[in-house]
Amino acid sequence: MPGLLHTAEEGTPSRLYAAIAAEFVCSFLFAFIGAAAPSSSAAAANGIALAVLAYVSANVSGGHLNPAVTVATLATGHTSVSRGLAYIVAQIAGCTLAAGMHLLLIPNAHDVGCFAPNGISLGQAFGWEAIMTFLLVVTIYSVAVGKPDFGVMGPLAIGLALFAAALTGGSFTGAALNPARVLGPALVFGCGWRAAPVYILAELLGGVAGSVISWPLYGTGLQFGRWFDAVEDAVADARQALRGGYDRVTGEAHA
Repeated sequence: MPGLLHTAEEGTPSRLYAAIAAEFVCSFLFAFIGAAAPSSSAAAANGIALAVLAYVSANVSGGHLNPAVTVATLATGHTSVSRGLAYIVAQIAGCTLAAGMHLLLIPNAHDVGCFAPNGISLGQAFGWEAIMTFLLVVTIYSVAVGKPDFGVMGPLAIGLALFAAALTGGSFTGAALNPARVLGPALVFGCGWRAAPVYILAELLGGVAGSVISWPLYGTGLQFGRWFDAVEDAVADARQALRGGYDRVTGEAHA
């Protein structure tokens, strides 16, 4: 597969299974490393981990590791619906397993990796998470889809984007920027459920906004044209059905 975001939608089932496995394993490692880091080094640990794991997974799955990124690529046609749903399930499962391992390996663990606003309202946390996720997704599109292709420097730039976001907004929200990172600890530890919907919605909207901004700059993926074709076919079928119904009604009226 040709690198970040550029997942080949055709191919053998084994390649799809490998891509899903890569999303699961790398999401697990990302959450396991990032959530366990001490607060003093959390921004660096998460940024470095994301860069490293993007290198690991880029040529297998496209290196999403984040439902917000996957949903963004769905919006621009870089990922099919079936692949996108499989990725999201794998990402959430990986982050949930990471939280489970924290429960087993960290003494007295009860909220490792849980996210909640710190000194700000839920509305303010929404704004922070949306803007930080927007930054992350715009960076991903610029280095993975834009021309010239930044190649091996792409994952490094993505990790630095997360690092910068965590340095600024981390003290207010924890800088999740990833719905799977929010859901995993919430499912295992039962923490953060009040804030979880706000975080998840903010991250998904921030990611889609990033893809919408990137759309006119870097173009759309193969799936986008297929979706338009499918819509055109559906509209044509509907018109044909309506025309047939109209002809039958008028024919019966004349009879």
